[in-house]
Amino acid sequence: MPSRKPPRESASGKWSDGETSTLIDAWGAARVRRQPHHLLLDDWRDTASAVNAHRRATGRRFNRTRSQCQTRIRTLKKRYKEELLKQPPSGWPHLRPLRAFLASPDGPPPGFPARTTPAVHVKQEVKEDEEVDGGGGLAASWTVPRRPRSAGAGTGREVFCPAAVVTKLAAVYERVELARIGAEKVKMEMEVQQAMLDAMKVEVEQ
Repeated sequence: MPSRKPPRESASGKWSDGETSTLIDAWGAARVRRQPHHLLLDDWRDTASAVNAHRRATGRRFNRTRSQCQTRIRTLKKRYKEELLKQPPSGWPHLRPLRAFLASPDGPPPGFPARTTPAVHVKQEVKEDEEVDGGGGLAASWTVPRRPRSAGAGTGREVFCPAAVVTKLAAVYERVELARIGAEKVKMEMEVQQAMLDAMKVEVEQ
């Protein structure tokens, strides 16, 4: 019987910044080329090949698999959305490259609900991951679909906001509100001090 080749061992461990940047560039180029459609199996294979070429150039022995590349992209998308809410920015090196492919050029600043951009982009990303790797995808992502203009006007259509969105937006609102209250408190203290100074000045003049 012909001998079967043992399965090739795949790379493991943490992704370096270099191979992550290579992954983003290869995946992003394929994503732009396929829009508005999702990535095909060959696209993911080419993406993995680009990553492995980088690994070989840096002396790495084993390759990243297509599945590992897909998982890494999902992780990066989740981290990207978390980074958008951080004030001040954390300086994560992959935020700017990802924004080039994930931010809508016609939409509002990243991290804010879209006003005119339809929710088809969100559905497209979910489909892209689910159809290629068999599930998981971005179903748990917190991107808020755009509210239809006719919503609330007797259409019967409802817009659902994931719990994660509510939590994140509540935290942002709380920080803004605390900052506003702090500013008002400082203003009131300054007014009290000014009133005391005015009173002392009047007493001295008398």
